[in-house]
Amino acid sequence: MQSDGPDDGAPRVLNILSGEATGTRATAFGEVGTIFRGQEIECVWVRKGDEQIDPGWFESDRVDLMLVVQGALKVEFEAEDYADRILRVGDVLVLPAGVRCRAYRWPRNAPDASIFVAAYPTGR
Repeated sequence: MQSDGPDDGAPRVLNILSGEATGTRATAFGEVGTIFRGQEIECVWVRKGDEQIDPGWFESDRVDLMLVVQGALKVEFEAEDYADRILRVGDVLVLPAGVRCRAYRWPRNAPDASIFVAAYPTGR
């Protein structure tokens, strides 16, 4: 669901558990909703359901903060130096720049989607 109203700088409340966003996009590996996009920071929600696990790896060139707000999320790291993690509601992952990972709903047969919020600097 997309929120209504102009981006006039007024305070805005979006309910991410209802799918509200200023814009959404579906991918083969989950749905992404933009909460805020500015010159220095971007914030999105990501909904992971029963879609396939991304065979590739995500990597950010800046720190990325991920907060789980529904369900659980398994995060796998490409580097063997880092142990895989199970994130639950309220857990925040501080993902350093350059660390390659992938995330998906956990357990895979969970009845509901896993949803997390990610915030990261844009460097624009």
